[in-house]
This record gives sequence, structure tokens and C-alpha cells, in this order.
Amino acid sequence: MTNNNAPAAIRVHGLRKSYGQQVVLDGIDFDVAQGSVFSLLGPNGAGKTTTVQVLSTLIPADAGQVQVGGHDLSREPDAVRAAIGVTGQFSAWTSSSPARRT
Repeated sequence: MTNNNAPAAIRVHGLRKSYGQQVVLDGIDFDVAQGSVFSLLGPNGAGKTTTVQVLSTLIPADAGQVQVGGHDLSREPDAVRAAIGVTGQFSAWTSSSPARRT
């Protein structure tokens, strides 16, 4: 459910990314309201990792308009990086993690 009154934490419109002839993101659109919980779900190869990599400035988009934390991704990548934190799914659950020690 989206709260239409809350400002967007993330705005993605027309996001595209290709590797050669392989199109991996073909015009993705979504908004995430501040204070909301958002899940990016899909099968393997759907473009979830590529989307996160673009949003976190790790790889450039080929087209589209993206704002993260109110900052334009293409014009203000340093401000985007200062506003976010990203971790992979396995970084928190290593064999030495205190939560996993017995």
C-alpha cells in the first residue's frame, strides 16, 4: 500500500539497462514513499540485482529518471551514496555472526 501523501524516498521512471543486445531492465517504474517498507520480488533473471545496483550507483542506467532520497541519481551520485546504506543478503549471516553462535 502506498501513502500518496508521503514524499517519495525512491522514484524510478523508465529505468532501462542493457548489456549489449541483452535488455535486463525495460522501462521499470515505481515509487517508494518515505517510511514505507518495499520489497523487490521476482524470479531469477528478473532484474532485481541490476535494479539495486543502479539505485545504489554501482552501475549506470542506460535511460530513465531516478531519485533516491530526493537526489537525482545521474546528477548527484555522491549525495545518493551519502543518503543510503546497502548490504547483500549474506553479509549479515556468516558462520562467525553472533546470532549464529551456539
